[in-house]
Order: sequence, then C-alpha cells, then structure tokens
Amino acid sequence: MKKIFQVVFVLCLLAISSFASANGYIEAEGIIYYEKGMKPNQMRRMAVLEAYRTLAEEVDSIHVTSNTTVRNLCDLDDEINSHVEAVLRGAKVISVTQQKDGSFRAKVRLSMYGSENSLASVVLEKNVLIEDFPKPKFTSVRTEVKYTGLVIDCRGLNLSTAITPAIKTVGGIEIYAYKNVGYENAVIRGIVEYADVIDSPRAGTSPLVVKAVEISRSCDVVISDEDADRILAVNQSTNILTNCAVVLVR
Repeated sequence: MKKIFQVVFVLCLLAISSFASANGYIEAEGIIYYEKGMKPNQMRRMAVLEAYRTLAEEVDSIHVTSNTTVRNLCDLDDEINSHVEAVLRGAKVISVTQQKDGSFRAKVRLSMYGSENSLASVVLEKNVLIEDFPKPKFTSVRTEVKYTGLVIDCRGLNLSTAITPAIKTVGGIEIYAYKNVGYENAVIRGIVEYADVIDSPRAGTSPLVVKAVEISRSCDVVISDEDADRILAVNQSTNILTNCAVVLVR
C-alpha cells in the first residue's frame, strides 16, 4: 500500500509500535521527544501522525491467510489498496498524552473486524464459495459435557496473527478455514479470537480444549488427527465451528 503519512523528523522522533489483535483491534503508538523550539500543539500533531504511520506499517505485515499479507493484496489490486488506505484514515485516535519528560505519546486503533471500516471488510473475498466441514471418522462423542466452544492452546509455538487462519491436521487436511465460514461471519466476528488465557468468553463456559502440535506458515494451527476428529464430531451436535466460537491461545 502507498505511504499515506510521510513526515520527516530529525533526531526528535522515536516510533513505538504495539500491535494487538485481542478484542479484534490493531493498535499503534507514536512518540515525539521535545526539541528546542517545538510547541506542544506541534508535538501533539506529530505524535498522532507517527502513530498513523506506524499503524500503516503494522497493517502491511498482517497475514490475511498463511500465504498472503495485506501488503501482497495491495500490490496486486489497486482497488483493495485504496480501500485499505481509506480504512487507515478512519482509524481512531485513542489517546494523546504528554509525558513527564515533555514528550507526547499518541495511540491509534483500527478495527480488525466489523461490517464497516474494518480491515477484514476490505481485504476478504466476498464471493467465496462456502464448503462443508469435513466429516469425522466417527459420528458421535460420548460425553455429558455440552461444549460451548473450542480453545486451542498454541502457547510457546510463536503463533502470528492472521485475519483468516486455518486449523489443519498433521496430514494437511483443513478442518476449519475461511472457506467453511464465509464472508459475513469472518468480517463481522472474525473466524477466531486470539487470547492470552484459556478462559475466554468467546468459547463459553465449557470449551473443548486441545493442544496445538505445531504452527504452519507462521499462522495456521496444526492439531493431531485424533483431536481433529473429536472437534468435527462435537461440531456436528453443537455448531461450535459454524458459530466461530474458536479461540487461539498464544
């Protein structure tokens, strides 16, 4: 995507980036240190511009799928590029504060999901053909638990953020991906939630918890064949995948 915010700073600028996808937001910060002759209002504006510039860089690097980043899509499609630029311009300024040392720190926030003004809404293919979930090898799960969601523990595996990650078996079979969910679900809610803890409201009070085996292409989650069968069987009676009640813990 084209550089939207181009400002030249000399020695007085330090960019700080804090990318976060928890709660479906992307956030970035910019900080400007005081130099002789600089006025507070000037520093405030510069901090905001730097936060926007940093946000644009963060968005560039976000994976849409394991094979494609936002940057890739913008390079290939001018229309997507212009839509992403518009979404970036609509990012909200969350705070601008003056620090004790006289510097100014600004934070901006962009929605990852949502029907309007979200990153997902402008980078995802709208006319995707929805495919059914694979069939499990067995057809029922003997348990008294009514599972409310799925939690996959990916801690320690360096999982990166993606707008539409996939869950697959060690044999490479995808059991959960954008093609199973469709545009509306993926945009409004997101097909997964990234969390720091296993107890996430999105997966409900009785989640099915499994451990990831590895991470493929930095953002796709690989699980065992046995866990995949169990998940697919549970989904047949609870629709936990259909409802996108999926949490990835990292």
